[in-house]
Amino acid sequence: MSSASSRYVATLTGLVAELEATQGEAIAAAAGIIADCISADGIVHVFGSGHSHMMAEEVFHRAGGLWPVNAMLDPNLTAFGTLRAGLVERTEGYAKIVLDSYEVKPGEVVIVVSNSGINPAPIEMAIEARRIGARVIAITSRAAYASAASRHSSGSKLADVSDLVVDSLVPAGDAVVALAGVAAKVGAVSTALGAVLMNMIMVDAAAHLAAAGVEPPIIASMNVPGGDEHNRARHAKYKARLPLLKG
Repeated sequence: MSSASSRYVATLTGLVAELEATQGEAIAAAAGIIADCISADGIVHVFGSGHSHMMAEEVFHRAGGLWPVNAMLDPNLTAFGTLRAGLVERTEGYAKIVLDSYEVKPGEVVIVVSNSGINPAPIEMAIEARRIGARVIAITSRAAYASAASRHSSGSKLADVSDLVVDSLVPAGDAVVALAGVAAKVGAVSTALGAVLMNMIMVDAAAHLAAAGVEPPIIASMNVPGGDEHNRARHAKYKARLPLLKG
């Protein structure tokens, strides 16, 4: 690898190790909340705008994941139209429309992912989800929190309006590799760190369930022998609550 890519990998690897070293208590708390929700036959909803929407996709209906996870995806808030998405996530009122299009029940969990935590969409999603009695887990960067003002009219940031905050450790600005003679850094880490963090939480949630004598509702790969058979009963149980399973 080039020296630049080596520095990127070294920085990313160090941040992953730091996640494990510093966020263990928060990860365990998040996993416990999720395990309690699943034990009560609830759904874990995941929301993110821009590139953060990929964290919802990361833990939705994939091999080794948990069945009762709902990806709250909205095309106007994804990276498929970045300029539009950037404007929409700064528009107050839109996240409530997204939330209202899903069946989120009191006592269920809403994970809101936002690196900066300053835009109205994730902030409003957390506020409105808590208003209906859901428990909100924020995946956000404390460094970013300290570096920029809120764009929400309340002045609050995502970390201020959530029940539990897990620090993604993403540096302010996201990119981590400096190049000689170049003003801006290159090499974002938020997606990689977010994916690792989401899986750490879900793995620990499954472990919580197993330790309590509850079989974790784990999705088997559809591409291994017996996978379809393993999944069929779970699919029937959850498809009414997971809109993206209905197609």
